[in-house]
Amino acid sequence: MTQPKDDSTPAAPLTIHLVGHAHIDPVWLWDWREGVETVRATVRSALDRLTENPDMVFAHSSAAQYAWLERFPDLLAEVRAAVARGQWEPVGGWWVEPDANLPHGESFARQALYGQRTLERLVGRRATVGFLPDSFGHPATLPQLLALSGLTSFVFMRPSANELELPQNLFRWVGPDGTSLPCVRIEAYSSNPQHVQSSLERNLRWHPPGARHWLGLYGVGNHGGGPTKRAIANLRALHADPAWPALTMDSFEHFFDLVRQEEVQPGGVLPVYTGELQHHARGCYAAVSEIKWLNREAERRLIAAERMAVLAGQVGHAYPQAALTRAWERVLFNQFHDVLAGSSITRAYDAARAQLGEALAVADEAEFFAMQAIAARIDTRRGGADVDEVIRSVRWDGPTWVSDYGDGVPVVVFNPGARPWKELAEVEVNDWHTDDLTVTDDTGQEVAYQRLDPESVSGGRPRVAFLADIPAGGYRLYRISAEPSAPVVDAGLSVTEYASGTITLENALLRVEISARSGALSRVVDRARDLELLAGPGGAVQVVYDGSDTWGHGMTSLRGLVGVFGGAELRVVERGPLRATVRVTTRWGASRSVQDYTLEAHSAEVRGRLVLDWQEPHHAAQLSFPLALGGVKATFEVPYGHVERPADGQEEPVGRWLDVSGVVRNARGRAYPAGAALLSDSKASASVLGGDLRLTLARSPIYAHHDPARPDPERDHDHIDQGRLETRWVLCPHGGDWRAAGIPERAEHVGLPLPLTREYVHAGDLPPRHSLLRLDGLDGATVTAVKRAEDGDALIIRVHEWAGRGAEGMLYWGGAAVPVGVRAHQILSLRVEADGRVQAVNFLEEPLGGAP
Repeated sequence: MTQPKDDSTPAAPLTIHLVGHAHIDPVWLWDWREGVETVRATVRSALDRLTENPDMVFAHSSAAQYAWLERFPDLLAEVRAAVARGQWEPVGGWWVEPDANLPHGESFARQALYGQRTLERLVGRRATVGFLPDSFGHPATLPQLLALSGLTSFVFMRPSANELELPQNLFRWVGPDGTSLPCVRIEAYSSNPQHVQSSLERNLRWHPPGARHWLGLYGVGNHGGGPTKRAIANLRALHADPAWPALTMDSFEHFFDLVRQEEVQPGGVLPVYTGELQHHARGCYAAVSEIKWLNREAERRLIAAERMAVLAGQVGHAYPQAALTRAWERVLFNQFHDVLAGSSITRAYDAARAQLGEALAVADEAEFFAMQAIAARIDTRRGGADVDEVIRSVRWDGPTWVSDYGDGVPVVVFNPGARPWKELAEVEVNDWHTDDLTVTDDTGQEVAYQRLDPESVSGGRPRVAFLADIPAGGYRLYRISAEPSAPVVDAGLSVTEYASGTITLENALLRVEISARSGALSRVVDRARDLELLAGPGGAVQVVYDGSDTWGHGMTSLRGLVGVFGGAELRVVERGPLRATVRVTTRWGASRSVQDYTLEAHSAEVRGRLVLDWQEPHHAAQLSFPLALGGVKATFEVPYGHVERPADGQEEPVGRWLDVSGVVRNARGRAYPAGAALLSDSKASASVLGGDLRLTLARSPIYAHHDPARPDPERDHDHIDQGRLETRWVLCPHGGDWRAAGIPERAEHVGLPLPLTREYVHAGDLPPRHSLLRLDGLDGATVTAVKRAEDGDALIIRVHEWAGRGAEGMLYWGGAAVPVGVRAHQILSLRVEADGRVQAVNFLEEPLGGAP
């Protein structure tokens, strides 16, 4: 037996704690069906090895995989017995091992809620060790997310030592809110049973100098497998060799118990690390656009549906708990890192599309029937006057029957957020064949509206947009009537078409110019301060060469510009008192872009809708906004938080928004603090170089191509993101920084049109305008989730402090008023009982300080 190659001689005897493990990707180069097959076979093998080796411990993550075992009760019973005798350790505590950069922060709360409850129900205990060995990077906010999940330590592998330098591979990670926990960066999550010694030698070089305890994993992984007889025999042989440190079969939990014991000893304090654990595989965050959109759409729709169902509970509507739980489980499963990151095979996304479609259907029904339940109780009569009949007239008109509900169409517009919100609402009503329409609010006052194109080419059905002003956590009744309206008051929105082909949109706040030559924004002017915010064409679709693999291994930036979409064709497609839109068509290579630039009368935002027909393998498309800013700070949203990153042009993962703030000078040279945030409904990869902000729209390597594999030139390979891609974005110029502009609050509404339902005229016991949930004060904090508690009839209301300053204020729910204080960066979950009692809880909906 050779002497282990240990370059750092420990000051005290070293024990290596060996944990059996089988890394299983439920989806990757295979679909979920093969994942189930792999889990069954691996679990059977692991149980057999445990029986043969009473001192062995096997650790396994991912509650979703335990839920699969529920279909095989005999196998699950054996796992539960192994857990009870201490040989099987549930780890991770989450539904899967998700990508840690892309999901909404609320998704991590649900990973924990449904993951830990499932583990406890199926095998009798929860996890205490966070476990993401194969995820590609980790946000600085993760310590708080782990701790609120009931996890007290963390094991990871990526980024590796050549990607991120750490003080050592055993350290204490401190999040922005002050939460800290011990963490280990492991050398590998699997091992070759024929080369156990060389694996241990590599691992030994990772242990911190002077440490008395170190961690090692053994077992075949990726497609499962786990510890083999040969591997265990080789480990026992090494254990008997006096040249080696002591080797002991152990659990993660016991290893971290020893680490915490060492921390209180003289010289045992772990080095502290703050910040992100990045980067590995930067290219993933722009791979497979569809899965990014489906995930984000499902997240926001489920969160909105839960809120609406809670509001409807006030009128006796049954909360659809089981359906929403099932939908969340579908979403959480597809946040598995190789699915959401875009690194799986084509066939894997067929299943993901179906599963996330199921979640969206559940959310759609839950939200709509909750709105209907509330609307059915609202007194929708005009001035309380009854109508003779609900359906006043029916007539045949061309291709369809036309009905008049009598006294106009009541439209109930909802705001599930906890602060008042004002936005254009769009609604289409049945055919009246009249140009005379009036929109009124709950007081009978006329509301300005704008006629829109109907969705059907058959025409006839009036479609209108009007500015809805909705109270917090409630609704407001509007009415559309077939009556002449008062003359439209000029709201100050203008469209000017110049002989050059350039078009200008202007309101009291912004002047937006679209260049006939480039088809991009040539000017965005802050009219109040006469500040030019762009340094070049904004919103241009740029093309860069990208020869990297699916993961983007070796790629740090996407800045190799090879072209810009051009040949612009401009036309005005909306010109009204409330909204104006210019549609621009451009082309590059075999690809075509159709982009709408929209300015609304009362808005200081530029909105975009981009439909891209992308046909360029091994290239990437980007939306570019060169901002006229100096001294910039680039801030990116991360799960339940934000992080400042260097404006160095490197590709970075991003949530719903990123911001570039600095100073801009006016024509007289005076400097003003200013910035701009870019919000997106689905894109998750971006870079900032100086003031140049780029949002990556698409990358097109071959599906699941991992270097150094070389694609067969004789084979037709499927390339990612070919075909129709759609994204919506919002450019939010602002003075000061993004906090003062309330960008995170604005991001809560991206991709979510105001929910509404049409109603008929009837009496009711609810008023035409009502607020049930609102925040007062608490500037810099947002209510991010409102749901029914898993146990009992309490509510869970989650508040996130995003400004980093701490805040105090009042939370109003129904008739209760609750004083609320949040620390800087805190995620505060409140359990509100039916009798008004309130207590702070963790993601598991249990009182902070431990489970009851």
